[in-house]
Amino acid sequence: MPGEVLSRAEVEEITRTPIRVLQLAFFTQNRIPHYVNEYNRVIVLRKAVGAPETPEAPRPVWRSNKEV
Repeated sequence: MPGEVLSRAEVEEITRTPIRVLQLAFFTQNRIPHYVNEYNRVIVLRKAVGAPETPEAPRPVWRSNKEV
């Protein structure tokens, strides 16, 4: 899920404020779907604001240390 939602910095950049109440007001006024989690953080899906998906870094291939 980390790649599906905006980071705190991205939310601040879009709303132009670090204040959560004003961030909520911005998303509500602009009718952008969002919700508040149990830590009172604003959660916004990337799809809702048209931000591109951030691909997760490819994991390196696992190799056993015991191979000879």
